Amino acid sequence: MVSGDLVISQAEHKSRIEKIRDQLKNSRCAALYLTNPSRILYATGFSHISTERPLALVIPQEGLIFMMGPRLEEDHAKHDCAFIEEFFSYPDYPGSTPPIRHFVNVLTRKGFAGSKIATDSVDGAAGGWGYRGPSLPDLLDKTKMVDGRDVVDSLRWVKSKQEIRLLKESARWAERAHDILMENIAPGKHDAIIGLKASYEALTGMMKKLGARYQQLKWGLSPVVVGCRGQVGPGSAVPHAVFSKRRIRRGNVLVTEAGVEIGGYTSELERTVIVGKAGPREKKYFETMLRAQDAALSAFKPGVACSQVDAAARTTVEAAGLTEALRHHAGHGIGIDGHEPPWLDPGEKTIMRTGMVFSCEPGLYIPGFAGFRHSDTIVITKNGMNFITDYPRDLEKLTV
Repeated sequence: MVSGDLVISQAEHKSRIEKIRDQLKNSRCAALYLTNPSRILYATGFSHISTERPLALVIPQEGLIFMMGPRLEEDHAKHDCAFIEEFFSYPDYPGSTPPIRHFVNVLTRKGFAGSKIATDSVDGAAGGWGYRGPSLPDLLDKTKMVDGRDVVDSLRWVKSKQEIRLLKESARWAERAHDILMENIAPGKHDAIIGLKASYEALTGMMKKLGARYQQLKWGLSPVVVGCRGQVGPGSAVPHAVFSKRRIRRGNVLVTEAGVEIGGYTSELERTVIVGKAGPREKKYFETMLRAQDAALSAFKPGVACSQVDAAARTTVEAAGLTEALRHHAGHGIGIDGHEPPWLDPGEKTIMRTGMVFSCEPGLYIPGFAGFRHSDTIVITKNGMNFITDYPRDLEKLTV
């Protein structure tokens, strides 16, 4: 990455493709067939909006990298991604001929029929968007399709210097966005309104500062999102709340969040905020949550199982007699996707390595009352961890 660039460099994408091809050689696969947008973005830098229209990137062990997809993506791919060397389009979905039949014709002409192909979708299309039609195995009965999700995913676990730099830049602007949110929080206001206002002000400042250096890679109404997302008062006890029907009131506990996409990467910053003055009950849960996060942060270290981070947080909560307030594990990997493996969970035996990046977010939730959660993005270092997000965590500075 050249100094000042805010995307992953061409050289790093080239290196990723070389590593993918090395894995294909070792597993004797003729090609990798990808449909997941995040995996395609990681490998090539090509970002697109996944819809019901099947689209696949094929990275052969040798030969030209090509994409098969709807005509509406053809110019996009040719203009925005140098690594996609050929594009084979079909008119649209569902079409008179199912798109996967078009794909099979291309794969056959390319000499892959009857070969061993690694893929992240055996059917040949990304799931969840409505494709109905014949699958790759239906039409390529002599071709062996094998699970190839880890071909890309295994590379994503440990972040490069470029990835960490983008995450740090994301955190820098998320911190600024959260400052603006704090300035706008007040009784009588609706969290959705102040979130939009803070997001707009933060985005305006970021665009003014970064200018043409900034490139949004993921679709969204704004690359800057800050707010409470319905986690207001009793709604803060719902970890994944969506919308609040009520305005902010004095005495409310809020769970706030700020995320900014930089080069396809988004850090995670969340805080528990008290409006007015914290009472004894609020202080009890806030301080227990903070001790749990401190315990989790102290457990991060190369060579330690991910489950140990969750255990450290859980033990702290259990000692306080608040086990019933737990609703989720202590965190997760983060990078191109907001939630990536490995997980900070009792069932996750993955050993942490230098360069892995996680959210650290043990939370406590009391139905009908409030929720308490800080989330920080951290990177595993040689001796432990470093914060990527750098924002106050104490009650005094988080009281409005």
